[in-house]
Amino acid sequence: MIALFNKFRMQFLYILMWIVVALIHFFVLYSGYEIEAGAAFADSMIFNFTFAILGTGLWFSIKFSQLQRKSVFEVLFQHLTTGAILLIIWLLVSYSLLGLTTKTDELYSDFLQRSLTMRVLSGILYYGLLITIYYLVASFRELQEKIRKEAQLTTMLKEAELDMLRSQIRPHFLFNSLNAISSLTMTRPEQAQEMVIKLSEFMRYSLSQQGEMINTLEKELYHIRLYLDIEQVRFSGKLKINQEIDEKGLQWMIPSMILQPLIENAVKHGVYDSEGQSEIKLMVFVDPNYLNIIISNNFEPENTSRKGTGTGLRNVGRRLETIYNESGLLQVNNKGSEFEVSIKIPANVKT
Repeated sequence: MIALFNKFRMQFLYILMWIVVALIHFFVLYSGYEIEAGAAFADSMIFNFTFAILGTGLWFSIKFSQLQRKSVFEVLFQHLTTGAILLIIWLLVSYSLLGLTTKTDELYSDFLQRSLTMRVLSGILYYGLLITIYYLVASFRELQEKIRKEAQLTTMLKEAELDMLRSQIRPHFLFNSLNAISSLTMTRPEQAQEMVIKLSEFMRYSLSQQGEMINTLEKELYHIRLYLDIEQVRFSGKLKINQEIDEKGLQWMIPSMILQPLIENAVKHGVYDSEGQSEIKLMVFVDPNYLNIIISNNFEPENTSRKGTGTGLRNVGRRLETIYNESGLLQVNNKGSEFEVSIKIPANVKT
């Protein structure tokens, strides 16, 4: 539909351009050369619109030469030949038509014969201006197509990268959960059964959201709560969850599965490395420009038995930068006995 609209718009502008040229031609003949109005009108209409009709064929010639990528010499020779043929046809047709329509006007017939040199020069000028416009239009269209293809390629690469990063997140949690269930089957079978049920619900939800690039914060929090329910079954009373959620941010759109590695990281470095109770805090608040999400966990600084590779945090940072083309959306702050990760989601994706 857009291509069709552009086609009609170009045709309209082309016709409008020749109408303006024909009117200028008419007033020059009528006022400057004192040609009778009827003859001046016939002269301007026939000469200009005959050239306009013949000139439409130049567009296809230029498009073909653009595709063939000819040398400068070949293009120059092509235009000299095409221009000479077009001028000859134009003058023959125009003079023949005017000879038939104005043969009774001897003064105009005499002017018509004397103005041949002026006609040839104006034809050369028309040809030069027309092919210049055509080349500009062809170059502009080529540039637009190049930009469109580059944008399409960039989008494809971005989606491929995001798919790769997301695929690195899901298996990590699944392996940990299966190991946890395995360890509980012998010691606490009822809790192992509860974990299997929670894990099944978690995976069902994850699969139902597969392919979604973004999701509402509300849905992502539901996903996170399923995960935390699983971990609380595993660790019983050792894991405490504290949430402060600004309800104004619940419908904010955020990247799918972006919170999962952050919460998993908090569990890993909080509960795993603490002998006492571990607390994970999840705070969400909205400011005019961003949705702010802060996840923190307490830990024992002297316990260095588990050092992470930082892959999960790097993946989250890369995803945010790739999606929003903005750096610094993920910040990490180690406060001695508390580890805090904050992310910002720009306001331009709010629903």
